[in-house]
Amino acid sequence: MIRLLKHKLVQDSMILGGVQISAYVLPMITLPYLTRVLGPSNFGLLALGTALVLYFAVVTEYGFAVTGTRRVAILQQEPEKVWRVYSNVMACKLTLAALCFVFMLGLIAVVPKLREHWVLYLVSYLQPVGWCLSPNWLLQGMQRMRLVAISDYGGKIVSVALIFVLVRHSSDYLLAAAVQSGAYVIAAVLGLSIAAVQLRMRLVVPSLREMREYMIEGWPVFLSFASGNVMSSSNTMILGMASTPDQVGYLNAGSRLIVAGRALSNPVASAIYPHMSQLASRSRREAVTFLTRRLLWTAAPFLLISLGLLIFAPLVVQILYSAKFAETATLLRLMSMTPFIHAVSMCFGTYYMLAFGYEKAWSRIILQTLVLNFVSVFGLALFMPMVRSIALSTTLMDVFSAAASIRFFLKTEKAMAQAGPVPQP
Repeated sequence: MIRLLKHKLVQDSMILGGVQISAYVLPMITLPYLTRVLGPSNFGLLALGTALVLYFAVVTEYGFAVTGTRRVAILQQEPEKVWRVYSNVMACKLTLAALCFVFMLGLIAVVPKLREHWVLYLVSYLQPVGWCLSPNWLLQGMQRMRLVAISDYGGKIVSVALIFVLVRHSSDYLLAAAVQSGAYVIAAVLGLSIAAVQLRMRLVVPSLREMREYMIEGWPVFLSFASGNVMSSSNTMILGMASTPDQVGYLNAGSRLIVAGRALSNPVASAIYPHMSQLASRSRREAVTFLTRRLLWTAAPFLLISLGLLIFAPLVVQILYSAKFAETATLLRLMSMTPFIHAVSMCFGTYYMLAFGYEKAWSRIILQTLVLNFVSVFGLALFMPMVRSIALSTTLMDVFSAAASIRFFLKTEKAMAQAGPVPQP
């Protein structure tokens, strides 16, 4: 056991596990407070602000968390090449962040329902700024997980403290949005400061040719990440346009718990993905063996989480929220199995398809999921309230994505075993 704990991958997983747990444990400390102080309606407005800017955060990130991390992981022994990658990726991200901000201003100007809460959306844009500046993708590629932890903890702890100090009334939802979004900027500044000292970060003049190359490389991954986040944000925006803010509040309260459960798998993926990428570049057999050995222990704990949410949803809602959020218990049960399904999908999506460079095939699966989501949401809305159709569709789309990823894995490895051509991604 002690020997296992000394293994770098195990240590990295534990460190990132602590980071990921803190990302949801610390906000969960403030979540009951915010739902009670703001109430369902203003808590729903807070969710709408996050949903809109998440579109732009994903555009700014552009999949560099995968493609940039992979490049750095492969080149980490060649510092000059690493800093060239970093400089070009940051130039891309800053350009995208500026363009997104201009686009958001135009969108707010022409859509009356957005213009009504324009200050909320401007304040919430601090989240994309923080995503843009964050060096976590670089630190993960360099396998310096402890540095990721330090910057993340700093931003989250400051955010939690300010929530309790500043948010006192239901009208303080703008302050809540500023604090939650500003935490990403604080974490990014801390990360940049640490990286500059610990890694002796150096910037080089970006190359338009290389920036274009990175954008082309990241396009399939961007489509995948964008599709997944667009689905979540669009469902929130659809509900906000078709219903009332309190319905958005009920859905957001349940979704926060589901996202917390799903995200517990992310530190494992963040720690294993660079190692899996290195194995895939050296030996396909070693990489596949590595994957199959870790499937069970990666997914099994999340089955317990899902079953716990299914069984104890009313009690969880009663403890964390209040009687005003009774509808959230039903929504939580409809989405309860997604943490387990997501963990299975991650093994065959992140670990396998992305590590082996099957970004296009993965993008197709996610795009198909996006289209089916809208069909499912509006189709189910004919038989149940919109808020419940969105919750049920969340689970159905995770099932589809996981099944498609598994099918691709089995088909591809069967072709390799038969020494035939690998299906084109």
